[in-house]
Amino acid sequence: MVAIEKRPLFFDVDTQSDFIEKSGALYVPDAETLKPHFKQLIRYARINHIPIWGSVDAHCPEDAELNRNDGPFPDHCMQGSPGQQKIAETMPTNPTWIENRPYSQKQLTRILQNPDEIYFLKQSFDMFDNPNLEFMVKDFNPVVVFGVATDYCVRTAVTGFLKRKKTVYLVKDAVKAVNPEDGQTALQQMQTNGGILVTTDDIVNGCLE
Repeated sequence: MVAIEKRPLFFDVDTQSDFIEKSGALYVPDAETLKPHFKQLIRYARINHIPIWGSVDAHCPEDAELNRNDGPFPDHCMQGSPGQQKIAETMPTNPTWIENRPYSQKQLTRILQNPDEIYFLKQSFDMFDNPNLEFMVKDFNPVVVFGVATDYCVRTAVTGFLKRKKTVYLVKDAVKAVNPEDGQTALQQMQTNGGILVTTDDIVNGCLE
């Protein structure tokens, strides 16, 4: 069996049209400039047979974080909408979509027999609210994180992995914040808590080896 510390995982946080494209319902400023970095990272992972997992917002009208329900955000990434779709640079080729409901351990074990592209649907900041991620991620380390937004879901993702004793590489030129000042604070917090800040070039030049 391959040692846990030698099973890297790339984790793509919410690279969806509503966040990345200027026309998106909850556009993260300048997020479209990250596309070349996303493309490089995805290509590197595929060439090196590293699983690419990720989180995707999948909202329905009843979700608590939406304005219509007195939440902080406008409608975004509504299930089945164009804005919920992943951007071309990170579009998976043969993904498994894990719904935000409990799966049996037998189901999850079967999915893990072919773990190349797995995406976890969520309705909140925290991807670990999807109850299946906890079990599925346990045998992977280190984790390379990229996506949006630095001051929201990226920070929550990195914090979640660190709490689960993962070595986390955060690709700092492949993330953007809603608020740049808050983004810098989030980067400092993640680094202080044990996250390792790297660049896309660091990754593609073999810093994981």
